[in-house]
Amino acid sequence: DVAGGCCHVEDVRGCIGPGAEKLFSYSFWRMTVTLGFDVEEFDFPLERGREIDLQTQLAVSSAGLEALLQMLDRLNLRVTFYTTANFAAHRPETIRRMVAAGHEIASHDYYHAQSAQSDPGGSKRYLEALTGTRIVGYRAPRLATASSAVLAAAGYRYNSSINPTWIPGRYNNLRVSRTVTREAGLVIYPTSVSYPFRIPLFWLSLHVMPLPVYKMLCRSALRHDGHLNLYYHPWEFSDRLGDPAFGIPRYLTQCSGRRLQGKLEQLLIWLKNRGCRFVTTREYLGIDDE
Repeated sequence: DVAGGCCHVEDVRGCIGPGAEKLFSYSFWRMTVTLGFDVEEFDFPLERGREIDLQTQLAVSSAGLEALLQMLDRLNLRVTFYTTANFAAHRPETIRRMVAAGHEIASHDYYHAQSAQSDPGGSKRYLEALTGTRIVGYRAPRLATASSAVLAAAGYRYNSSINPTWIPGRYNNLRVSRTVTREAGLVIYPTSVSYPFRIPLFWLSLHVMPLPVYKMLCRSALRHDGHLNLYYHPWEFSDRLGDPAFGIPRYLTQCSGRRLQGKLEQLLIWLKNRGCRFVTTREYLGIDDE
């Protein structure tokens, strides 16, 4: 499928660049998973008209993040954490712990709040100063539209802010490429959707779908695209998500916290047992430090 500038599997090295040569053997490409977590302030209740202070937002996200870090350690997986600079400023030791464990830190802008002005450059500078690593990846809060020219000028190498499907009230990306492309010198790496119908495989689907159905859809994406780019939020995995004060809908809370942790772990074990390799996004895209 080359509609919208999509690269064929055999052409992906030319689409991405010279750093991908050592990564994109056909077998490696066909069985790769990039797992991402959007590490952010838990401001979801604010979108539903509920009050929640910053410390509670951070505490809920941190609780879920701790559970995830332990799971990833058990399974010996390395992932990409798209982190807001604001969260990192309040939890610097947690961010340094991620780096020490071999995970990639990417930017999720400076703040997650809808009212905040986007500042990808400021986020990149802060995260680089904190981690001592080069930040090359970006994902916009709520997968908002992000200018490739602005991101490239700020020094980013890839953008994973596109969900190539239709989410009513959010976006309609049904005509957007479902796999890796380039724009204004930036690699565009969309999140995964099923094939042939573009059912999103994002965080919400893991909550509401039976696991066998979710696995089936993941398999369809792997077979067609050769990779899975899955993403979730740490706050989903907190046992506090069901607190009535937060006003979270039951379709999310009925499978959250420890129950969702178990569901995700089953999925990851299943993917590992199928021979999938888990790598960070920058590794998969072949982006090396210059």
